Amino acid sequence: MTSPYDRLGIAPDATPAQLKAAYHAKLREFPAHSHPEEFKAIRSAYDAIRNGEAAKADDDFLQFRPLEVSFDSEQLQQLRQKVLSQLAISVDDLIRETF
Repeated sequence: MTSPYDRLGIAPDATPAQLKAAYHAKLREFPAHSHPEEFKAIRSAYDAIRNGEAAKADDDFLQFRPLEVSFDSEQLQQLRQKVLSQLAISVDDLIRETF
């Protein structure tokens, strides 16, 4: 069995423009009305390459990329103080809120 690249006569590192040009050249060489089997094989080879590129693009999109984050220690300390001041509650207030 030949690979889709061999069927279209292109290298695996061909650009999308080269892929499209080779596909159309093969379709002109093997028209559907006179070469139906070859036409189907060419079409399936083109679809396989295109779907493979789309799947690769999807895989690249879903790759984990670590985030680079930096915190300003002064702002972080201010936020911590603000949160702690809102959480400060006396024992009497706690008992009153509980019962």
